[in-house]
Amino acid sequence: MPNRAAPAWAELTPSETQVLTHAQNALALLLADHDLPFEEYMEWALYDPTYGYYSQREVFGARGDYVTAPLLSPLFGRALARQCAAIISRQGGSIMEVGAGNGRLGVDIMKALEAHDALPERYWMIERSPLLQNRARALVKAEIPQWADLVTIIDTWPETQATVILANELIDALPAQRFRMRNGVALPLSVSGRSGELRLIETGPDLDLTAYLEDLSLPDGYESEAIPAARGFLHEASCHLAQGLILLIDYGFPRPEFYHPERHQGTLMCHFRQRAHPDPFILPGLQDITCHVDFTSLAHMASDEGLSLAGYTSQAAFLLSLGLVDDLPEDELLAMRSRQAIKRLTLPHEMGELFKVIAFGRGLYGPLQGFHLLDRRRVLES
Repeated sequence: MPNRAAPAWAELTPSETQVLTHAQNALALLLADHDLPFEEYMEWALYDPTYGYYSQREVFGARGDYVTAPLLSPLFGRALARQCAAIISRQGGSIMEVGAGNGRLGVDIMKALEAHDALPERYWMIERSPLLQNRARALVKAEIPQWADLVTIIDTWPETQATVILANELIDALPAQRFRMRNGVALPLSVSGRSGELRLIETGPDLDLTAYLEDLSLPDGYESEAIPAARGFLHEASCHLAQGLILLIDYGFPRPEFYHPERHQGTLMCHFRQRAHPDPFILPGLQDITCHVDFTSLAHMASDEGLSLAGYTSQAAFLLSLGLVDDLPEDELLAMRSRQAIKRLTLPHEMGELFKVIAFGRGLYGPLQGFHLLDRRRVLES
């Protein structure tokens, strides 16, 4: 199978070229005898311990491929900490952050919880990538050594429960099922290399997905995604949640917007050096692959796990409800930088509206502060 050439705008370094060549050769061997369901390809491309994207290099920040909210300003972590503190102060317990990355969000939350006198019994950072685990350990040691004994960095769920479970931009990075509609039936797509190039081919029908989409009357040829792996995540989260809160932040839409007729090519997007493009095959091992989140589906999955829908809103409304702008630095230069970060976090054309916050609970007391200004959960309950 011929390898796809890196596009001209990529300008790979010698080490990146080597990574790409090894990944392409491994993929050719993987596809030599059989096709791969797209979600298995995405799992391999992102998480394979040898060839996967998260095993290769630093991916966050200006020198990486994209910037996440915690990297823009510590104000993001401080706002989330206020929501966590309301629960930890009342009932104690631990916090689990799933997909903790390089540890930036967890460190900012721990600093803020100390100020609220609401430190958890333990802060679990759950991160699959050994590279990112090491980054997180170094950050904890450098910035909160006094609380290092409360932070545990592991690669899978611990055998205990927590009162708060967090995940920022995790669901979008779970392996997604790509599908195409034919005669009202959802046909999952697989990756094939048998024609001499990588392409997507249709497979047998997914009856559950077809039933979920039936009333939308999607036309022939309509392509999109679903994230069945989100069900496994919510099952684990439910099993690890004591009385408390699951808080998820990600980009996406309710079902009618997610499967809008004009979004007929889906939401799949790849990122490399701050550049976004839709081809998941050109830079395996070097590029991020993500899909937007269908929050209606997420709410249904959580309900199946016995969790209550405790809130759904935009990132802007959530952060402003939690006092994002209340503690700007006194230093004028730092304050100016914080204002710029606040704009990126809250403006509709930046992260403020595309990113959503959804909360699931078990035995929660009263409303959550983060949904005080705006709560749209009714759009997910139909």
